[in-house]
Amino acid sequence: MNNDGLKAETDKLVQDFLNGDIQAFNRLVLLFQTKIYNLALNYVKNPEEAKDLAQDVFITVYRSLPKLREKEKFTPWLYQIAINHCRNRYKKLSRRGYFSNISLDDEDTHLQLPGDEGPEISLQRKNTINLVRTTIDSLGEAEREILLLRDVQELAYDEISAILDIPLGTVKSKLNRARSSLKERLKKIYRDL
Repeated sequence: MNNDGLKAETDKLVQDFLNGDIQAFNRLVLLFQTKIYNLALNYVKNPEEAKDLAQDVFITVYRSLPKLREKEKFTPWLYQIAINHCRNRYKKLSRRGYFSNISLDDEDTHLQLPGDEGPEISLQRKNTINLVRTTIDSLGEAEREILLLRDVQELAYDEISAILDIPLGTVKSKLNRARSSLKERLKKIYRDL
């Protein structure tokens, strides 16, 4: 489904929910659950914790949706809620020392990509994904978030602008700086290998 089709469907489901159709909210969850889960997983690095976090996000959305003033801005609003929940959970878990117990080699700590390749290529791919994810995690919060929203979540620049409440030009310049920083860090890592 293209972005225009997704937007139209999202707008209709939001309106249907506000008109009393509870099933419309379930369909909204189905549309966004994978993206919100993956966003949460990028923060908390644990599938079960990410599921709980995504569920908390959707509970907040369910309770708050009737108060949303601009219904056509549902997607940026949803991501604002998700990022706030992710930031808060990350800070809470960090204070408890949660992340010091997670191995970066644990296959459950990163997104899994399906593939039909053999075990050698699969291992190489997994190692590359782990390296990139670890490097993204080493970036500052602002750089990490903008990369996750654009390059992992594949959101449009205007959506990111609305989510982060920054001008479109700032989104593009911050994304460019974040990509450059990631590229430089990866170059250094590959030189050191």
